[in-house]
Amino acid sequence: HGRRRVKPSAEVEKLRKEKEATKIKEYNDLVASCFEKRDKNEFDNDAFTITTKILSQNPDFYTIWNFRRSILLYGILKECSEKDKQQTLSTELGFLQELFQLNPKSYWIFNHRRWCLEEIPNPDWNMELKLIGKFLEMDARNFHAWDYRRYVTFQLSSTTKTSLTQTEFDFTTTKINQNFSNYSAWHQRSKLMPRLIKEQNLDEQEKKTLVNKEFELVKAAFYTDPDDQSAWLYHWWLVGREIQHISLLGAYYNPKMRQVVLAFDDEIGMVIPFQVTKKIDDNSPSSYIEGMWRPAGGELKHDQLNIDRSYGFVWIFTFFDSVKDDFTELIVTVKPEFIVPSHSEVKLTRTMQRHCIINDNYNLENESSSSLSQSQDTLPIDTSERIKLLQREISMVRELLELEPDTNLLRELKYISGTNMEENSKIDDEVVTICDHLIKIDKLRTKRFEDLRSKAIFESATKSLVKLVSKELAYNDDTLQYQDSTFSLESKNLTIIPTPSILLYITKLNLSNNKLTSIQFLANLINLKEIDVSNNCITSISGVNRLRNLRYLKIQNNYIKNWEEVKNGFIGWQGVECNIYISENPLIENTNEIESLKIGWENEIKECSDQLKIIWK
Repeated sequence: HGRRRVKPSAEVEKLRKEKEATKIKEYNDLVASCFEKRDKNEFDNDAFTITTKILSQNPDFYTIWNFRRSILLYGILKECSEKDKQQTLSTELGFLQELFQLNPKSYWIFNHRRWCLEEIPNPDWNMELKLIGKFLEMDARNFHAWDYRRYVTFQLSSTTKTSLTQTEFDFTTTKINQNFSNYSAWHQRSKLMPRLIKEQNLDEQEKKTLVNKEFELVKAAFYTDPDDQSAWLYHWWLVGREIQHISLLGAYYNPKMRQVVLAFDDEIGMVIPFQVTKKIDDNSPSSYIEGMWRPAGGELKHDQLNIDRSYGFVWIFTFFDSVKDDFTELIVTVKPEFIVPSHSEVKLTRTMQRHCIINDNYNLENESSSSLSQSQDTLPIDTSERIKLLQREISMVRELLELEPDTNLLRELKYISGTNMEENSKIDDEVVTICDHLIKIDKLRTKRFEDLRSKAIFESATKSLVKLVSKELAYNDDTLQYQDSTFSLESKNLTIIPTPSILLYITKLNLSNNKLTSIQFLANLINLKEIDVSNNCITSISGVNRLRNLRYLKIQNNYIKNWEEVKNGFIGWQGVECNIYISENPLIENTNEIESLKIGWENEIKECSDQLKIIWK
């Protein structure tokens, strides 16, 4: 510091480059020789020496590590005695300690060290624990070292038949007190806490005391540095998160279309077709019905298992023509192994069944065995205690930050607190208020907070509809058409519709004056007759071509710039006569040939179906 940098002379720079070129050539020659020996399966001392020279310069060359293990297995250690094997692998461990000085965070050095310790006749796990302790003295946040420490303590505990849980728990306490910003130590603590409670067989009061001490430790970290994420993440783990269980919101049989319709509260993918069985009368056995399942939207998505699979909130089962309408009861069975959830925080843990009783009015009655309450792998605290805990921690965060608590805590409290509608509404209102504030101060995450805000508003506004989806579907007796039901979410600043299946029975829907950018979700609303999405931010028409009952689509004053974005949305139209209102979109602005274009577009839309009509006003 404080010294002026002097540019080296041209001669010095030339010598430096020549020296580097020589080293590079020597290194490349070593690698070429090594690969040649590998290709010839030459597992001799010469090959071993070459790998030593290469790894001493580049310890992250995993291909060389693989060849080195082959040399040891099929060459040097193949016919040696136990004593010689112990000596050879001890020397290898010493070599690895030297390499750690080059890179103490190398995956491949730690990986090779594990292999050596599993191959050596008499591993010294106590020595390994001391070694890794020195690593964490030099860098207490080296997550490679923390991971390796978990491996060593497991091996040591297995060998000595003694538990190290309390010792390791105390070790994390020391490291956290040295530096609250040690995420690896907090993470290690989260692994040890449940094990500690189980091993020490703590009663409810002892568990409560231990957990309260943890919250005091976290609170001390908050007051030291409230902006550090490490303690907040551990706090979120302490509070715990319930797995949100997938529910079958409703099901019904449509006799006119000969279809069974299921509505879920998650956008699920189907792995194995759901089972549909029928009974002709009370005395006859159940038999399977042949047919085809499809999601209402019919979209393919790349899922978490790297498979292109159809996903949907609403699934439709259409009977094959050969199936007779001779049944009095339909039963739909959905098992956990049949589905893939939309993300890791939701799951189906128990088989669900729906009984579709067919009566004179073709209405649905249902029964469900889907009462699910199994929680994620968190601390063993019962629900009533967790509710008190969440309420206490929300108050603490308010006091600490002097503004709003974490929306995650509020939503978790809402999820586990049951059916208290008034309290849930207050939580939704507070989440909206918090998000409004965060949208103003955190421009980089505006979309995230807008979507979270939309979810809270939607859940609050549709809470009365959740029960409607699971009730009997009302028909007009003569026409077998659904009785009209109207619902409005106008002017709510919504950016998403998080659970469109809740709107399954709505026939007239008003979503105007919001911030929606897509209407793909409409594909799930198969009973829809009228939809108003004017004054939004929509750029294309999608999700409507299978809405057989749709008669009015109002999409004025959006961001549709291209006629193809309108036409493509109606390819394969299957519905009745439908009027499409598309005025005040960019595609019909700033052109002198608008009248001739309109005539051309009207003809093109009729090519999709003569049931479609464009309304320009």
